[in-house]
This record gives sequence, C-alpha cells and structure tokens, in this order.
Amino acid sequence: MAKYVVSFLLVAVLLPGCAHASQDPAVGGQSASPNPRSERLEPIRRAIEPGSHLGDLDPGSLGSGAAYHFARLHQRDGNHADAEALFLTSWQTDPEPWRRAAVIRLMDHLLDTDRFEEALAIAVAAERAYNDDAEIAWYRLEALYRTEQHRELFTRIRQIDRACETEGGKHAIGGQVGRWILEADLALWRAVSAYELQTPDWSEHFVRAFTDHPASSHHSRLYLFARARGDILPRFTRSQGLLAEARYHLADGRTSQSARLFRALIDYHTAGRMDMSDLVAAHTLSDIGRAVMAGGDWRLSLASIGTLIPVAAEAGDTVALARLYEYQGRLYRSAGNRQAALPAFAQAISMEGPGADRDRVVWYAVQTSIDTSPALAVRVLEEHGPALASPARVAGLVDGLASRLVQDRNWSELLRLYTALDGFAGEGTIAQVAVINGVALRAGLSRPAEDAPDSTDSAAEKADRLLRRAAGQWENPYYALIASVLLGDTTSVALSGYPVEFARGDDDAETHAYAMGLFRFGLLEDGYRFARAVSPMLSSHTLGRFAATLAADRNYIDSMRLMDVVARRELRPPTAEQAALMYPRAFAAEMATVMQAEALEPEIFYALVREESYFSPGIGSHVGAIGLSQLMPATAAEVARAMRLSNPDLTDPLTNLSIGGRYLRSLIDRFGSLHYALLGYNAGPTRVRRWSAARGTLPPVLFQESIPFAETRHYIRKIFVTAVQYGRLYGDVGPQQIFETLFGLP
Repeated sequence: MAKYVVSFLLVAVLLPGCAHASQDPAVGGQSASPNPRSERLEPIRRAIEPGSHLGDLDPGSLGSGAAYHFARLHQRDGNHADAEALFLTSWQTDPEPWRRAAVIRLMDHLLDTDRFEEALAIAVAAERAYNDDAEIAWYRLEALYRTEQHRELFTRIRQIDRACETEGGKHAIGGQVGRWILEADLALWRAVSAYELQTPDWSEHFVRAFTDHPASSHHSRLYLFARARGDILPRFTRSQGLLAEARYHLADGRTSQSARLFRALIDYHTAGRMDMSDLVAAHTLSDIGRAVMAGGDWRLSLASIGTLIPVAAEAGDTVALARLYEYQGRLYRSAGNRQAALPAFAQAISMEGPGADRDRVVWYAVQTSIDTSPALAVRVLEEHGPALASPARVAGLVDGLASRLVQDRNWSELLRLYTALDGFAGEGTIAQVAVINGVALRAGLSRPAEDAPDSTDSAAEKADRLLRRAAGQWENPYYALIASVLLGDTTSVALSGYPVEFARGDDDAETHAYAMGLFRFGLLEDGYRFARAVSPMLSSHTLGRFAATLAADRNYIDSMRLMDVVARRELRPPTAEQAALMYPRAFAAEMATVMQAEALEPEIFYALVREESYFSPGIGSHVGAIGLSQLMPATAAEVARAMRLSNPDLTDPLTNLSIGGRYLRSLIDRFGSLHYALLGYNAGPTRVRRWSAARGTLPPVLFQESIPFAETRHYIRKIFVTAVQYGRLYGDVGPQQIFETLFGLP
C-alpha cells in the first residue's frame, strides 16, 4: 500500500477555520487505499463480522474505535503502511479516547522510523487540536530537533522557559509524560540548539544540562554529541568535565567507571580547597549514591562519603546528611562491617522525616540488626516502626525477623515482637507473628510473659486468642487458613457469596471504552497491559470480565495476574466466580495423565504448577528454570534419562509436566514428607536435609517459619493457599485435609 498523505488539506479537514494552517510544514506522498488488507487479520475480521470479506470492510461500520484497533492489529503484524492509513482514519473520524491515541501512535511510528518531516507535520496539526497537551507539544519539539530546525526549536523552548517561570525564577515544569522526561528533554534540546545556532551562552546551556539534572539517557546522548563535535567538552572546567563523564557512564550502566569519576571529582574539589556545596545538592548526591553503591571498591567510596559528611553538616543540610549517613551505612554493610553500619543508619534515621526515604533506612537498619542481633532489630522496630509509611516494607522486615527468631528459638522476643507490631503493622503481618506465638504456646515452647496485661491467662487461652485474631483477617490468607485449621473452625474462610454491590462497579467511562475496544478486537496482550496499568479506574467486575476473556484464550498467566489485582483490592476470601479464574484447571488432560502416573494429589500438583509458572508453558526464570513446572535444565536432563526420554522439549506441556511430576514423586519418596519434598523442589534436597538436621524437631508450622530463604518460605505458603482453593473448587477437599496432607496432623 502506498504511503498516506499529510498535507494542508489534512490540516484543513482536521482543523476547519485555521487560517494560518498553510504556514506549517506538510508531508508529500500518495493517498492510502481505503481498504487495507492483511490476511493474518482474517480470523479477527471473521470474529467481528462473520461472512464478510476484509477487502469490503469499512472500519466505520464497526463502531467507534474500530479504525484505531485495526491499525493496532496491522502494526502488531508488521503491516505499517496499512496501520498508518488506519491511524489517520481514526484521527479524522473517531471520538476520544481513540482519536488522541491514534495520533500518538502515528507520531511514535514516524519518529522511530526516522521520518522526521512527516512526524513534524502530524505534530503541528496535533498540537493545534490539543493546544494544552504537554505530551503532544513535546512531540513537536522532538520533531523540530530531529529535522534540525534549531532556530524555531530554540525560540519555542525560550517561550516555554518564560511561561514556566515563577516568582523565585524557577521552572514549574517537571516529571515524565509519555516518552518524555520533560526537564531533561528540554535541557538536551536547549543545549544542542544553542550550540548549532552559536548563541553567546551555548556553553552555559551545555554545562547546565549536565550539572542540573540527575543522570539519564539524555546525558548519554548529549555527551556523545559533545564528544563528536570536538569543541564542546574543552569549554568545560575540570570539575564540570568529571561530572559530565561520570553521569554519562552512570546513564549507560557503567557504575564502576562512574564511581571512580565521582570519587575523582570529590578528591579534586578537596585538593583544590574548592566549594563542595554543589556536590551535596540533591540531584548530584543521588547520582553519587547510585554510583558508589553499585560501583564496588567500598573502602575508597567510604572515604569519599566521609569527605562529604562535614560539607553537608557545615551547610546545615539535614536532608543531605541523612542521605550520606545512609550511603555510609550501606557501604559498611556491603563491606561486611555490620557493626559500623548500624550507627550510620541510626544517624540517618534521626534526621529523616516520615516517608519513603525513612522507610528505606529503617529497613536497612532492621535487616542489618537481624544479621547481628535479632533482639536489637525488635527494639528498632519498636522505636521506629510506628512511623513507617509502607506496609509492604513492614511485612518484609517482620517476615525475616520472625524467621530468625524462630531459628534461634527466641520465644520471648517473638512475644515482644507481637506486642510491638500491634497498632501500626497490617493485620496480615500481625497474623504471622500471632500464629507463630500461638503454635509455640500450644507446643509448650513458650509461655506468656509475667508482666504482660494478660498474664493471668493460661498458655492455651493466650494461644487461642492469638489464633482467633489471625483467623479473622484475609490480608494474609495463609495465616488465616492455618489459624482456622488449628482452631478447628474453617467456616470464616469459606468461599464468599457474590454480593450485589460487588457484581457491578463504577468504571471511568473513557478508560472502560478504550480497554473494552482492545479486548473486543483481539488485542488481548495490549488489553491486559492497559487494564493492569489503569486498574484503579476499573471495577473488579470489569477486571474479572477481562480475565475471563484472557483465560478463554488460554492466556492463564495474564488472566490470573488481573485477578491478583482484584484479590489485593478485596482482602477477603474470593467468590466462587473469582476463584475459578484465579485457580483454573489449565492443561487438564496433561495434568490428569501425570497425576495418575505419579500418584500425586491433584490439589497439590495443580498448586505447584500454578505457583511455578501461572500455567505459562514457555516461561523462563532468571535462574534458567523452564516451562510449566519450572525445571532447571540439569535436573530435567537427569530425570529425563531415568525416564528414557531423549532431548525433551521443556516447553511442551506434557513433557514438562511429566518430568516435573516424576521429580516431585522422587522427592516425596526420598523424604517421606510432602512438606520436605516441596521444600526440596524449590530450594534443593541438600538444603532441606541441613535444615531438618538443625530444626526438624520443631512443630511443622514453626519449622516452615524457620526456613532461612524468604522465597522458599513464601513458596510453601502459596502452595498451601492454592491447594486449599483447588480442593474447594474441584475436589470437595477442605483446608483441614490439605493441612494434614502437607504438614501432618495439627
């Protein structure tokens, strides 16, 4: 198909009454055919309009957004000329949100394929249609930059600068919109245009582009431009040159080179008795921290950070001081000197206000304390936990700390931890410590503290009260189920009904229409990504419908990920309808074959495969595990030899499940325990034997908590919860039976 036309006529059609349209650039070329073809779209076309022919298809007859979605399908299949024509049609004829989305897609494609003049013509018309849209304005600036129209670009940037000035002379613009980092892009365009125009202050613009913004890909582009020109970098002072090169390497991920250059910059300022206040400015200090944390050579980096601490102290900059003490603590920790790290973290915490930075430092302080003195970690949480803003950080800290205390059999500190958490931690986090203490009290390993408010209660009474609290929440389903089983009453964690107020919910109308269009026209992966990104604007009912569409297409992984969003939102046992999507009987024939051959409990094997891969046959992990049951190649090869399978394809569902099922059966036979077998499946049999030798006499629930690997602890929890749901949905098997299968009698 011929390339489409963007001309004055187009601008006039889009923007009737624009008298000055002819002053803007236009794109030459031929018109596109009104009926673009793509044989690979035939199944989609038939699904939408049975009995018709694609050549006769009129996107307008399929409703709003049809042209846009067909363009996306063509674009996905590599039919870019057809896609361009349809994006243009969508821009001309569709209402919002498709009209704006179409022009954004069109400009992205033109820029990415180096058709800068055409991109500029589209951007000019789009900016007039959306004159208050910063993202589209930036497309025009990028197109001006790419077409080397530096005078107009520089003039427009100056206009933006003047418009954004505030009383303090600073710019109100900032943040990221679409593909643009607004300030960084402006700095790059400003510097290059000023240089090309040889304005008197061009070198100042270049220096400011490197000194006033944190490292980003823009620094890499700008540094390479400057180095290629030859007459730019010599204008930099020694200090400016070191900073520019350090940010260039940091932006490209070369952290060791960047750390070396930042250390050289600090040494240069120190030797020359130069002003160092710029080095502790927020955007520079954050880059120094990024570089030295990842750049190795802890000793030299510690010396450099130590040099900057008095600078920040003299300036009275407590924010910079807090960052520097944090960096110092993290460097000591990386170097293995945890005793020195703790005072540095304490200094940082004392200077931080509430927020993400303080949460992060407290996390490092507690983690470091866990490695040196778990009792001290409990004190740190007692003191600083109530000010933590992130429930996820609290949960992660408590999980690691509780595990270490169980490993040490420090039951008194576990009771103290429970008391410390009450009032600021989430109910799911409190439930974990409540179950641990409840089981320890029932087993006679712990006893109530004599000075506790409930010290008159017996151990059994206190244990039951702790377990009832854990059973009464659903923020952490594992502990709700465990506590319910131990109490002998699982009615509170049964599948819930489908209340009327949940069945339908309010969606943002425009967001809903856009998402529905993606699913209707078969753009399922794009639909999933969009729905996930805008999930706060969509009801649980709508997300469930999208998940059902994905599941029907056997895209179980994305279906379940959408349902994960619903589960986190609802914080209660799922309804039967939700549970069926969250826990599907995927690959039922292959699973049945393997479960029968290896005599595996259906609920357990389904749970294992779900948690390993979310039923995605081609999935691979960061450590190299492959397929539905996530087999490591070496393990798979060993098991396959025993099964007399040659060159097994681990992405084939039946092959992968057969090898995974045989491996699980071998572990069950080896250990005589399903719990130990699943631990071995995740962490390796050797580790399980070592853990069993050290702590195997603990009650199974506490042994599970003592596992030193967070990933493995969480793995067993997920297996248990998932097996319970599969048992309820498909096997009439209750939580008590799953508990006994996994852990033995309570």
